[in-house]
Amino acid sequence: MSYDEVQELACAILGISYDDLVDEGREIEIEEKLYEKFEINMEQFFNIVEALLPFTPTVQAALSGSKYHAFVNDKECLMYVKQKVEEEGGAK
Repeated sequence: MSYDEVQELACAILGISYDDLVDEGREIEIEEKLYEKFEINMEQFFNIVEALLPFTPTVQAALSGSKYHAFVNDKECLMYVKQKVEEEGGAK
């Protein structure tokens, strides 16, 4: 799980464009909007995402066939934050 993936998930939740903010060097706005909506900072959000990720459904990547726990957007077929699932059913 990377910091960038968590930022992208935050943007999806907040309804703002991750690519536009990053391209313009305005990543701080993600944290500002996160605080406005939930009164948490990016580090706290990262910790929450990390704790919840093992409880997300297991999905299979179309191309590789690998299985992941992931926060997904069904409409756009995107995995925002993912963690590979071990064969025994646990997460790596």
